[in-house]
Amino acid sequence: MPAANGGGAERAMIGVAGCLARSGISVEIALVRKTGPFLDDIDPAIRIVDLGAGKLRKALFPLNRYVRAAKPRLIVSPIVGTDALVLLGKALFRWDSKVHISVQNSPSASAGVSQDAIARHWPTLIRTLYRFAASINGISEGVAQDVERIMKRPAGSVPVINNPVDIASVQEKAASEPEYAWLRDKKAPVLLAVGRLVRQKDVPTLLKAFALLRKERDARLIILGEGPDRPALEALAATLGISDDLLMPGFSSNPFSAMAASDVFVLSSRWEGFANVVAEALACGTKVVSTDCPSGPAEILENGRHGTLVPIGDEAALARAMGEAIDSKIDPAQLRERAADFSLDRIAESYRQLFQARGLI
Repeated sequence: MPAANGGGAERAMIGVAGCLARSGISVEIALVRKTGPFLDDIDPAIRIVDLGAGKLRKALFPLNRYVRAAKPRLIVSPIVGTDALVLLGKALFRWDSKVHISVQNSPSASAGVSQDAIARHWPTLIRTLYRFAASINGISEGVAQDVERIMKRPAGSVPVINNPVDIASVQEKAASEPEYAWLRDKKAPVLLAVGRLVRQKDVPTLLKAFALLRKERDARLIILGEGPDRPALEALAATLGISDDLLMPGFSSNPFSAMAASDVFVLSSRWEGFANVVAEALACGTKVVSTDCPSGPAEILENGRHGTLVPIGDEAALARAMGEAIDSKIDPAQLRERAADFSLDRIAESYRQLFQARGLI
């Protein structure tokens, strides 16, 4: 991975790696740079390898030196940037190591619009380099189908393994006192969003929807996450007149205490791969409102059975759904039961079975 940073893919695959290591498989995690808030979450049984490259574009030769020395049987990449790095290395240096790619986002949805340069050209990357992978999975039905279409593979040929939720860890952290005063001493309903402040997450639509909601009732909004869009979002909040009811404290290593204490969890994304945070919110027993974006939220929520889905970019529909969710009565136990379908042990076992069935480990 690039680093042990605070994204859903990193959190998910560090959890899977830990389960595989505890099952007796020798696991190492190679990082382009040994930084990030999830370093402490890596299982002690896993050796952390610091490639010392600093940036992805400088990591090819350090990665080759590592692979030549360590001779791993299988290399797994769960990030689009490292997909390119690993597959290019496989093609150029003809490693004996097999490569598995876990596709964590919807390639077609991010093409041309993502703020990540590699993700903008993801379909071209798939057509050019993914043939060097011995195995591929998508983390949702939508992602798998997108990869099949781009690679011109038969339907059902790319298996689906959802991202996991470490239920025990999430619920342990959710039980701690929330960091934010709005949640400790609640004087109004609190809506929560968690995600990077980037185009993909479409926070402007969320802010506009919240402004509409505030015209009808008292409420507050907390957004946990950091990113390059922060200045523009803060300016928009000021223009909308919602700054006093908006808190954007940045990245949180424990968003779960806030999830558990919030009235509604909101996802406003234009696209996702799986939307880990939606499954995590369910594990906290928190009501969910999400855009029906490709891919993941509709699958997790079973097309609205466990939460509310609204059209992408529709602030009026999002505002209505948030208001209705605040007033709705849903049994938190039902939400937690749905989240259990994505338990870490279950998902890690799916990876182990896939790797063994394909002769990769």
